[in-house]
Amino acid sequence: MMKKFIIIIICLQFSFVGFAQLLNGIDEISQFHDGIAAVKKGNQWSFINENGETIIPYRQNFVLTKVMNEDLNTPGYYPVFMDGRCLIKKLINDIYYYGYIDTRGNEIIEPQYLNATNFKNGFAIVIAPSKDVIGYNEVLKKEVISSNIEEFVIDKTGKKVRYLENPIDYHLTKRKSKNPPVFRSKFVAPRRVAVQKKDKKWDIYEF
Repeated sequence: MMKKFIIIIICLQFSFVGFAQLLNGIDEISQFHDGIAAVKKGNQWSFINENGETIIPYRQNFVLTKVMNEDLNTPGYYPVFMDGRCLIKKLINDIYYYGYIDTRGNEIIEPQYLNATNFKNGFAIVIAPSKDVIGYNEVLKKEVISSNIEEFVIDKTGKKVRYLENPIDYHLTKRKSKNPPVFRSKFVAPRRVAVQKKDKKWDIYEF
């Protein structure tokens, strides 16, 4: 009987050879996108590769994207890499600005946009602030500034490849910092973008 017990113990030991714990104590993990998954611990996220190795350490400035969990058919909110880029944000003068990092965690496009989409087919849509001097106030002895936001299509280096021709008056305030301006354009096909104009009609552009 003792022999059989020893044999069972040996077999169990061999059955667990090669089984390694890759991560522990995590709160949440996303599905893999571009071969990378997001892992949450506390209020920070990191990224791992398909071998379970951490490729970007924990940080708090990732932007979360609504993603469907395929297995559960329920939505989740995670930072994701698309086309090798992940959205990040930075608080500057109480207003959030958005930019992108690459899969090594390097800042490829510095946070400078008031809103930005994930990349798709090599391009993203961003909302950028702009200020134009439209006159001079003789009484106050200061320039009269018009504050607008404008939408652009950018490539993966941050180069503007298409101006979307829908400037909107927009004055930055702390109140708006948590609610970025909404997009009035969207991709409808590769290298095709639809833009909603002030009359609420849509135009489609090729770029």
